[in-house]
Amino acid sequence: MIWWVLGLAVLSILSYLSDVGVIRLQGLRVPFLNASILSVLILLAAAGILARMLFMKKKGRREELQKRIQDLETKLAALGSQKQ
Repeated sequence: MIWWVLGLAVLSILSYLSDVGVIRLQGLRVPFLNASILSVLILLAAAGILARMLFMKKKGRREELQKRIQDLETKLAALGSQKQ
């Protein structure tokens, strides 16, 4: 996850330097979007971060539910052994 953030930071810095005119990357354009290549890369990196966050959130919920199920099963097994 940290690599996505660092990559986005580098792309943002390059985009800023390009906008200021320190480096010349304005000539590189994506034809069908009429945007600079850096803007498209920043957009893709941000979308990747969002997708990863959503995936990890879903995975965390799944792990939490699995842990809860295991706890309830152990409690149920303990109750079952007490009745016998």
